[in-house]
Amino acid sequence: MVFKEKENKITDIAWEQLCERFEQEGLLPEKSAPENPPWKTAPFTWVAIIAMLMTSGIFSALYMIRQKDLSGKELQEIRNEANAPTLATVLNDGSVVYLSEQTWLRYPGTFDKGRREVILRGDAFFDIRKNAGQPFFIDTEPAVIEVTGTSFQVRSRDLLLSVRDGEVRVSLKGRHQTVSVKAGETVAFRSGKLQVSRTGAGSFDGYFRRIHFKDERLDNVARIINTTSPGSLRVKIAPEVESRRITFTLSGRHDIEAICLALNLQYQEQDRTVYIYAPDN
Repeated sequence: MVFKEKENKITDIAWEQLCERFEQEGLLPEKSAPENPPWKTAPFTWVAIIAMLMTSGIFSALYMIRQKDLSGKELQEIRNEANAPTLATVLNDGSVVYLSEQTWLRYPGTFDKGRREVILRGDAFFDIRKNAGQPFFIDTEPAVIEVTGTSFQVRSRDLLLSVRDGEVRVSLKGRHQTVSVKAGETVAFRSGKLQVSRTGAGSFDGYFRRIHFKDERLDNVARIINTTSPGSLRVKIAPEVESRRITFTLSGRHDIEAICLALNLQYQEQDRTVYIYAPDN
């Protein structure tokens, strides 16, 4: 009997502390007069407390599972910490991203079948490989950008996006506004909403003046050279050296010579095409 009374006393103290905590956090109505502990005189209040605890636990569990799912997805990251060159990279789907200074991009090693998703912080130019069955999503701080195949530049911090080719959908986070932006148009976030206007001349040139590659495949380097310098010689890579990797900055007319010297390769020019290949042993 003494043990039972002691056990009840301990239980009363524990519940009083619990109720005091709920009262401090505003989870219980204020008491108009002293009364017995709610679990003795107000069974419905106690049931409500249990329900609240269970609901809180369920939401916490869902939150932790969601966080675990997101953190469990392996993402690669590329950063451009330089103050001048554009850092170019080719994603696994063939899309090309040109990162401006102080910009980073996170992306999975392999995209899901139904959608391609990346996270951008900073300024970049995207040349997305078209795939209508696998739309491309870019998560920025103020908005989510959706494309299927197009090229455009985006300034993610204050949301300024200009489309060069194709069409892009921009949806503001936390707001019910989505706009479609077509080639030659620019969308900006002003006065609390998205506003579309015409794109100014030369808006995209800054990304292609000086391009840097970091451990990039040689065939990707050649592809970017051919895309960004259409009036120059076309570069073609022999299949046996396509997978060679190089860290290099394009600087002008001697780029081909410098690349071949760095990778111990040879080149030959014919009909305005430069062929890069491995020397015969």
